[in-house]
Amino acid sequence: MNAQGPVLVGVKGMVEGETYPLEYGKSVVIGRSRECDISLQKCPRWREAEEAGQSLDGLSKTVSRKHVKISYVNANSIEIEDLSSNGTFVDGHRIDRFVVSDAKQKAHQIQLGAGEILRLEWR
Repeated sequence: MNAQGPVLVGVKGMVEGETYPLEYGKSVVIGRSRECDISLQKCPRWREAEEAGQSLDGLSKTVSRKHVKISYVNANSIEIEDLSSNGTFVDGHRIDRFVVSDAKQKAHQIQLGAGEILRLEWR
């Protein structure tokens, strides 16, 4: 099964090195809460920091419990909706709601709060 589609690739922060394929017709919520589809607390880097006794408040306090919703709405559109008070940025611009229609042609950077960065790309 080698179907191509949109993928979120962790670039910086707790999500660094992680890969999250998006499923057609579905939405994912990303945030600190374990209830999120993509939870920072479930990332290996978070667990490693906890085991090392590092304070996680500074690393994650600008990411809300439920920070952003990303929806693969149709074959050519991915909707990004900010759910936070600390901001979601797409390609450096703060957004409330943004529709990506060119993900097949180019990657886009999504930043949550001050330091979590994911790249939306097509694979």
